[in-house]
Amino acid sequence: MRSRRTRKALLLVPAAAALMLVSACSATGINNAASQNGAVDAGSGSTTLQQTPEFSKEPRQMLLATESKQVGWFVADGGGFALYRFDKDTAKPAKSNCDVECVKTWPPVLVSEKQTMTTGVDPTLVGSVTRADGNKQVTLAGWPLYRYAGDKKAGDLTGQGKGGTWFAVTPEGKKAQANAAAASGQPSTGTGY
Repeated sequence: MRSRRTRKALLLVPAAAALMLVSACSATGINNAASQNGAVDAGSGSTTLQQTPEFSKEPRQMLLATESKQVGWFVADGGGFALYRFDKDTAKPAKSNCDVECVKTWPPVLVSEKQTMTTGVDPTLVGSVTRADGNKQVTLAGWPLYRYAGDKKAGDLTGQGKGGTWFAVTPEGKKAQANAAAASGQPSTGTGY
């Protein structure tokens, strides 16, 4: 019969293996310093949903459901940076209308031919669209996704509402809106939407 210490050690082995697998699958081309520190900035008021990642059929990127006092639930990349959608794009069919000058401020979330990992985001909503320049861009519910050059740290949402056309994207691909409960000082209902 095994000792209590041996049984505890054997229970930790699968958890450690899963952690190493998730760490090995980090998104490429992203500064992962924030994700190595929990993908949460203590001063940002953001929390990342912690659950086992799921894989979609599209290229390698990390999409994380994250909660903010400012907008409720939104999607962040593997580094904890907010992802945005553009009202001048279309979802059906998916089409990006942010080109040339626009991409300097709003870089598209590009993908190759690998898988996209998701945490708290339905992987069946994740896809890609071929941009005018030939690159593939990640989509969520058909909406092309972007980062905002003005976001300087994980959890920043400085692009929210810019020009009345840029909004953080929710895990369902919708526009994140100002969190009325947070603005009024009332506690969230827990749904995050």
